[in-house]
Amino acid sequence: MASRGRVTAYLPEEIQKALEEWAEEDSRSVSSLATYLLTKSVRERQEQKKDKSEGDRT
Repeated sequence: MASRGRVTAYLPEEIQKALEEWAEEDSRSVSSLATYLLTKSVRERQEQKKDKSEGDRT
């Protein structure tokens, strides 16, 4: 199993509540939801950077 980093985040109360509701709807923990959302966002950003750098070559 790959090692995992740990992050502490301080969220506005309304964001925390929204994440808790979302996690409950998806039958997962807030931590699992946060991991999913952060992973998705990072991958999307990496793709955007990749697409941009490929566009700069043309």
